[in-house]
Amino acid sequence: MVIKGRHLFAAVLVTAMLVTGALAPAAIDLSTGLRYAIPTGTLDECNAKAKTALDTYLQNASQTSPDDWVATGPLNQVGQPDTTASATVHCYANGNGYVVTFSCFVETPNNPYDASSLCTDVAHNFNGGVQTALATPTPVPTGCTTANLIGTWQDDSNSKLSLKLTPDGELTDSEDVIGSWILNGTNAIITYYGNHNMKLSADGKHLTGGGYSFTRQC
Repeated sequence: MVIKGRHLFAAVLVTAMLVTGALAPAAIDLSTGLRYAIPTGTLDECNAKAKTALDTYLQNASQTSPDDWVATGPLNQVGQPDTTASATVHCYANGNGYVVTFSCFVETPNNPYDASSLCTDVAHNFNGGVQTALATPTPVPTGCTTANLIGTWQDDSNSKLSLKLTPDGELTDSEDVIGSWILNGTNAIITYYGNHNMKLSADGKHLTGGGYSFTRQC
């Protein structure tokens, strides 16, 4: 049953990663092997404590099968549903008590904490141990910054064309045509009616190249 729960948990996480479509190259950090043997207790007790522990650090803890629980990450720094962190708790009977195991998967570098930190806190919450506050995301820079392309960009030669670039790497124009953006240093790739290699100015305000010239409204 433990293997089954882990397989399900891994499938949930992989699906979540595809949905989020993070721009940065990602790796999966895994923490597994945390285990408590409780000499006296019921599976109902274990299930209740598992849900409480998961809901303390993640969200929407749900029972995927009898005595198996999974939850995914809380809201991230840009207000989008964050499913790049997950944890699973599995309870099974053992004599007059039960055994409980914990596994965590965290996508990096898209989280400020690792899988071990998450799993330790979930397990310690379950068993009354010392918990350490998880690291929190650094707020996304706003305004004219060279750290990202977030904002509204006006075409310098066409007053009717402006693009809104969002923190999730998406862009839309005034007619809801959808594209995407990637920034590496000062080099940008804008996907909008094709791919355009562009250059961000030192003040973060101008984007030129690929047949376009835009000015950020900031």
